[in-house]
Amino acid sequence: ASEASLGVSSLSWCTGKFEPPTLVVGGSSGRVLVYRYSDASRAWGVLLTLPGHSPRGVLDVSWSPNVGRSYHLISSCGKDGILRVYRLKRGRSESKKTGGATSSTLELEKHQVLEKGTSEVWRCQWNVTGTVLASSGDGGVVRLWKSDFRGEWKCVSELRGDVSPSAMVT
Repeated sequence: ASEASLGVSSLSWCTGKFEPPTLVVGGSSGRVLVYRYSDASRAWGVLLTLPGHSPRGVLDVSWSPNVGRSYHLISSCGKDGILRVYRLKRGRSESKKTGGATSSTLELEKHQVLEKGTSEVWRCQWNVTGTVLASSGDGGVVRLWKSDFRGEWKCVSELRGDVSPSAMVT
């Protein structure tokens, strides 16, 4: 089977209290999709297609905990060596299916490439408040990222550990 036909490689739920069931999905095709459940149709549908990764695939996605922010943050990383953060803003849309009733939607406000290396970025994960993003990959380094006052993400720390077999405790 080709890598593109392997399907979903990662997913992460939105934990916002005031959002309908929503999740971000990364695929082996390199696509990053946001799905939302509709009570009206009782089905899941694609809400957003985010800028993805090369056809080599997405390795991880992570939805930031939303602690009082007016926007959402999602991160993704892939075999192409790219770590990316997406900022989604809330919006409203009218639905013809529900007689003009409004529902909440999400729109891509901006995205930023944080890391564009020559090695794969395997994992990305937010801290409990959604203010620090950690990433790790083939380089054996954990990088911690924070947003500055302009909303630009910067690496604020690198953690290097000895991951050789001789350093393991048995």
